[in-house]
Amino acid sequence: MQVKTDPSLLAKGQLESLTIYGEGLIMEHDIRLQEMVIRLETIAVAPFKALTGNIVLTQPTEGTARIVIAQADLNRAFNSDVLGTQFRSLQVQVDGKSQTLNVKQVNCRLLAEGRVGLDADVRLSQSNQTQRVSFTTTPRVSDDGRSVVLEKVEYAHGKELSPELTQALVAKAGKILHLSHFEMPGISLQMHYLEVQEGQLTLQAVAHVTQFPSV
Repeated sequence: MQVKTDPSLLAKGQLESLTIYGEGLIMEHDIRLQEMVIRLETIAVAPFKALTGNIVLTQPTEGTARIVIAQADLNRAFNSDVLGTQFRSLQVQVDGKSQTLNVKQVNCRLLAEGRVGLDADVRLSQSNQTQRVSFTTTPRVSDDGRSVVLEKVEYAHGKELSPELTQALVAKAGKILHLSHFEMPGISLQMHYLEVQEGQLTLQAVAHVTQFPSV
């Protein structure tokens, strides 16, 4: 945590700016962040506690947050015992009939052209046949700013899966990138921008802060 202030302001219970930086943080559901940076300005704090290094907010504040997730850590989350179970035994409707979709190892690729690739082995329990699926999608921020939506699916080599099964896959993938997985006590996030680079996903968000976490 890096604090910038003037002694006269601190005596009044004010900080000019404060930066919270974390590297390699393990968040909820075992999701690892390569980097998280939260920057705040014009912060009201308890002055006497601040003098002893204990920063306590006296009123909520807002700032910006930058979250960077590496491809390897995203794949770790997709295949973890906690989140990986979301891809197992998916109940979907195909041609009006209920089907159970089981997805084995998932490989997520963050591509240089700003797209996300997903490779997976998919098995329909009714037919007991396993099919290799590979497609790319374009990510965008959801309308409520709380998650990532994957759209504009393009299949590799024209090997298409049914629309119902594809929708089930991309919906589950988007839920893994929900902001609730990256929040800490006292900090809520509202995403407004995302960027996909080769091997790396960056999320930019507004941070609503009611208390400072221990980072």
